[in-house]
Amino acid sequence: MKTPPSILFLNRVYPPADGATGKLLAELAPALVQRGHRVTVVTAESGAGGKPGEHVNGVQVERVHGLPFTRASHWRRALSYLSLYPALLWCALRLPRADVVVTLTDPPLLLLLGVLIKTVKGSRHIHWAQDLYPELAEEMKVLPQGGVVARTLRWLSTGGLRHADRVIAVGRCMKARIIARGVKPTAVQIIPNWGHSAEATGGSRVANPFRVEHELGGRFVVMYSGNLGLAHPFEAILDAAERLRESHPTALFLFVGSGPRLHWVREQVLKRSLHNVRFLPFQPKEKLAHSLAAADIHLASMQHELCGLVVPSKVYGVMAAGRPCVFLGPEESEAAQFILQHGCGSVLTKATGARLASCLAQWMGDESLLRETRDRVEAVAERVSLGAAVRAFSHSIQEIGGSSSIPARLKASEPHSPITSTMTTSS
Repeated sequence: MKTPPSILFLNRVYPPADGATGKLLAELAPALVQRGHRVTVVTAESGAGGKPGEHVNGVQVERVHGLPFTRASHWRRALSYLSLYPALLWCALRLPRADVVVTLTDPPLLLLLGVLIKTVKGSRHIHWAQDLYPELAEEMKVLPQGGVVARTLRWLSTGGLRHADRVIAVGRCMKARIIARGVKPTAVQIIPNWGHSAEATGGSRVANPFRVEHELGGRFVVMYSGNLGLAHPFEAILDAAERLRESHPTALFLFVGSGPRLHWVREQVLKRSLHNVRFLPFQPKEKLAHSLAAADIHLASMQHELCGLVVPSKVYGVMAAGRPCVFLGPEESEAAQFILQHGCGSVLTKATGARLASCLAQWMGDESLLRETRDRVEAVAERVSLGAAVRAFSHSIQEIGGSSSIPARLKASEPHSPITSTMTTSS
């Protein structure tokens, strides 16, 4: 067997710096090391710590300096990005040649550095698309829709996508968007993200230490866990909480996390006197499994116009915890398709407070439905586990990196084979 290809990852964040893409990479990279790959990560320095060059869990981590990252204004964030591109590129060019360079999407257009490294050093290039720019920036009103800046960025991004040896999309909806840019369908592979609590199982509600710690008792916990971001609508959730406040007093809506819309959600809860809503901060990784499994059912939401631009990966964490999920968003989204395909919850394509309240009341009133769904969730959770993603990444990298001797046990198909099952849907 040939030595597995060496890999160079480029991304703005990597632990101890906070960030969703960094957390994913920090789980994937060491797992690839265990499969024999030599892995290097080039990332930005942060105030969270971390040495400029160090080995972490077998991964060589090189940190470069740029202007401090801030969300205070779009212009200051753009300047931070602009200062980081040359630093990341210079560091990558000075390192020993890697067989495969993998770019993520933080900062946007990082894939262009992959094109340059491929040209200069002869590495193969894989772009791991977590979101699509500039469309996402346009939909979030960061850039004027169809303006000169957006058109220029789209032209650059499309060129980078077409020059990549492979593009990894995190869902079928995103793959369709990438193909619409003119990328060959055969060059786009789907590898879903995974739940950060793959070790979690459904377990007993009574014995769950998170429920005990926070005195959740016999409450029926409806949990929203993760980022309360601009891409996530919360109006229907708050309306449903208001409707169920008196009719279903055991129902508790629990928000676990933070984000730019947290302040607005808190204001609404106070304004409406929603005593059936509680808030908790982001949970540390060692508590996340119990936190997610403490819920009876989870909520995830996404704006319709963002379908294919982002994929709410929190659904996979819910699956890993063995809990059903109610998704509020477009049926074409990968998250909705996964739930419907595997019978893991409900999908509300036109979410209103009344429809969500009715949906949750149905779940609360049918314990057998909850048990059957949990069994199905646990059965399909492996399809979106870290292990499944590592196998798929390693196989893809070996294909692109030119290794011809790939053991059959390393080969992995896309983890979306249809499963026929009973499913609960609402529209």
